[in-house]
Amino acid sequence: MATVHFPSGLTHHTGGIDEVTIDAPRVRELMLALVERFPGLAGQLERMAVAIDGDIYQDAPYHKLTSTSEVYLVPRIAGGQTQGAPSRGAWGP
Repeated sequence: MATVHFPSGLTHHTGGIDEVTIDAPRVRELMLALVERFPGLAGQLERMAVAIDGDIYQDAPYHKLTSTSEVYLVPRIAGGQTQGAPSRGAWGP
């Protein structure tokens, strides 16, 4: 079973639980199981990225999980261009 770690900002939706184990083959099923168990998480999880065994994914619904997977829910990091800054390519001018 994968172990899911909740950030403190979500624990009020889980009744104070900060860690839970879920048997799910992929992230998609894991998220569905979390919402089923903790309905207050509906709408919250879509704003989260997942860190699976140390690797962060912004969108990983079909990423496979193992029985030893450690999953951390983390707020997505928004990126963008500062208003008025010159536009550049992803890796340079």
